[in-house]
Amino acid sequence: MAKSDRERKAAAAARPELRVAMVGHAFMGRAHGNALRQVNRFFDLPRRVVPAVVVGRDQARADAAAQQLGFERATTDLAAVLADPTIDVVDVATPNDSHHAITLAALRAKKHVLCEKPLALSTAEAVAMATLAKRQRVRTGVWHNYRRAPATALAARLIARGELGAVRQVRACYLQDWLRDPAAPASWRTERRRCGSGAHGDLDAHLIDLVRALTGLEFAAVCGLQQTFTKRRPTGTGRGTAAVDVDDAFCFLARFRGGAIGTFESSRTATGRKNHNCIEVYGERGALRWNLERLNELELFTGTGPADAQGFRTILCMDALHPYAANWWPDGHIVGYEHTFVHHLADFVRALHDGTPFRPDFQDGVAVQRVLDAALRSARTGRWVTIGR
Repeated sequence: MAKSDRERKAAAAARPELRVAMVGHAFMGRAHGNALRQVNRFFDLPRRVVPAVVVGRDQARADAAAQQLGFERATTDLAAVLADPTIDVVDVATPNDSHHAITLAALRAKKHVLCEKPLALSTAEAVAMATLAKRQRVRTGVWHNYRRAPATALAARLIARGELGAVRQVRACYLQDWLRDPAAPASWRTERRRCGSGAHGDLDAHLIDLVRALTGLEFAAVCGLQQTFTKRRPTGTGRGTAAVDVDDAFCFLARFRGGAIGTFESSRTATGRKNHNCIEVYGERGALRWNLERLNELELFTGTGPADAQGFRTILCMDALHPYAANWWPDGHIVGYEHTFVHHLADFVRALHDGTPFRPDFQDGVAVQRVLDAALRSARTGRWVTIGR
């Protein structure tokens, strides 16, 4: 007999808590905060996720964020939060330059850590974070949420079971246009010391992780090209301009271990493109294509059927047999961007409880950072750069 809503709520309330402190509360904080609130409402999990505290730099703004996002309280005292034995997980949703310091402090306090992407400003920082996490024997995750759209999860499943045959070629692009106007203001995202790189670290990080997740391929060498079209931007305060020392657009070629090749392209000045995150994978027998702007759809070519009726077909990945879809709405009812964060968190909670692997973890974050750094070196030197291990 099916349980009533009241019975399900009572059962969920009886489960042990998993109390989360979220550091940062802007764009990504809103996305993470929504996942923290929604995950137990749609997934049957062994732990009850509790949005416990928001940590910010300004108490008034942190208080407002806590109220809006559904947290119990807010504070500016990170040290006190890390010393609190009731906090189980620290969620780092801050700009890139603070990931390293916040994460190391959380790991020293033996907290599990979820961290925004890219994991760090450099490979050295990322390695230090992964090394300490292993030493402290805590669990980690990087918020590469695009792995967990139903369509991308299905794509990974199809490739893993050999539907495409051996992967030969990958095409990946992530194009936006929010910096196409030279009058668009500077921010931490246009300052190297705070973000590490521009479109490259912001967008290529997603592409690198998603290609690794879908195909299982590992990068062997890269050759990069970057361009900054607007060298100075208004400060946003009405006083003068600020230098832009990161890329507006970045392209790189890739060789993968095993012989496959790839092309990667990212831009924040691609006029007309809002969030065009597109992955194409070509195998010896089939191919597939996914685009975030149509995230519930997967285009698949398998070369089967009558010769005069072959071609790509579109799968709407919203039936109960597709990954994650059964947790939401009836067949064919679509999900959105915010749901991928919920899926990510649900898998992390299960892995934490069961002791099973969770991907992407900090080691995956290191792998992405190695490719990012190698492509940056290549763009500076004009030469192919081998990816270290």
